[in-house]
Order: sequence, then structure tokens, then C-alpha cells
Amino acid sequence: MRWGYVVINVTGITHFLRSNFFKGLLLKYNDSLMYTLTMIVYCFSFYLMVSTVSSIRLGERFIYYTRAEGGKGQLRLLFRFIGPEKSFRALKLYSALVTLKSGWLLYLMLPPIICGACILYLYIFGRLSSAVLIILLTGESLLFAISLVMWRACSIRYDGAVYYYCLRDISVRKAIKKSIRYIDGTLSDGVVLEYSLLGWILSCILVIPIAYCIPYIKLCRATFVTESVSRRATSKSEYAISFLSRKHINESG
Repeated sequence: MRWGYVVINVTGITHFLRSNFFKGLLLKYNDSLMYTLTMIVYCFSFYLMVSTVSSIRLGERFIYYTRAEGGKGQLRLLFRFIGPEKSFRALKLYSALVTLKSGWLLYLMLPPIICGACILYLYIFGRLSSAVLIILLTGESLLFAISLVMWRACSIRYDGAVYYYCLRDISVRKAIKKSIRYIDGTLSDGVVLEYSLLGWILSCILVIPIAYCIPYIKLCRATFVTESVSRRATSKSEYAISFLSRKHINESG
């Protein structure tokens, strides 16, 4: 439903701009006026699209959280957050999460990008032997892999925000803070879980059992979040990321 809505929105404006009806309007009215009105209408349509898609995605996550806690994930829950105010709040939540995750991605991928640029410069203007080039590329691959794992850990710490937003009437900022407070102690488990699901993801590409694998993967992630946030809250989180143990670093005992 989400992707279908996006495809309809994008192809709709494309067909409209190429239609004879729009060409007739350009001949009858001023070009600048028509393009401006078209842009305004499309911006409004785009806002409706992204807000509706965010609402449906939030409803989908709500169904998986309900199933993870032993409830019945009814189809009507998919449209639980449809509405002017609820859709705007869902869009606000996902906009904040995308911004935070993108920021971590840019930050953590900066070292591999710099190292890759240096290797490329040495390869073009220097005289690197094959052995040295292989060593440099191996180190670059390891650095990229480590940065990717760290980015996934930083992204997982925000997964609980959707859970709190679904079940409680709180602000986006409070939902993100509560997510960090509860999820930070289980980041290593979350990363291991995600990489253990790579086989299922690859099977979707090679065997195409999408109807089973995708719900299974999403339910696993939802179960991880529900189990993580059910743990006892700590008074204060001192560290952004803790890989030291499975127990939260601020918990005693």
C-alpha cells in the first residue's frame, strides 16, 4: 500500500505534465502561472502522500508490536493513525528518526570515505605495488564494515521511539529519549539479531519467499524492541553506546 501510493503519486504528476489537457492550459493561460499552480498542488499532494505513508507504516509497526506482546494484530489497526493530526504526528516522528539516522550515517561513514579517497589518490598519482594496494583495500573494507556495524547500532537505539509513540500520547522528543534510555543497553544484541536475519533477506532475493520472510523479520525486530523496553528503566544513561555487556551499563548487580 505504501509503495503503491508513492508510485501512483509520482506517475500521476508525470502523466499530467505530459497530457494534452495540461498543454491546452499552457496555450490558454500564462506558463509561469500554470507551472506555479501545478507545483503548489503537487507539494500539497506530496505532503498528503508522505503523511499517509507514515501513518500506514506506524500502523503496521503497531500491529507487529501487538503480535509481539501476544495480542491479535487486526488489519484495522493498520489505519489507526490515519487522520489530519495523527498523520502529521506520524510524519514528524519518522522525519526526526530519518534525520538522526542519516546524521549518524554521514558521521560514521566519513572515515571510510576519507580513507577511500586517499587510496584512490595514491593509486592514480602514486606507484603502489599490487601487494600494498591489496592491503590498503583490505583495511578499507574492514573500516567500512566496522562503520556499518556502528551505524546499525546507532540506528537501533531509536527503534523504541516508534513503540512508545504507538502506545502513549507523548511528544517525539520524549519518545526518542525513552528509546535511548531503554535500548542502549541491548545494542549488541540488536546488531547480532539484524545480522542473523541476513540469510532470510538473501532468501527473499534468491528464492523470493517474501510473503513469509518479511513478516518474520519485522516480527523479530518488534519482539526485540518489546523485550528491551520491558526491562527496568535506569535513572540516567551515561553512554551513547554500550557493547560491554548485555546488561545495561548503569544497572548494578
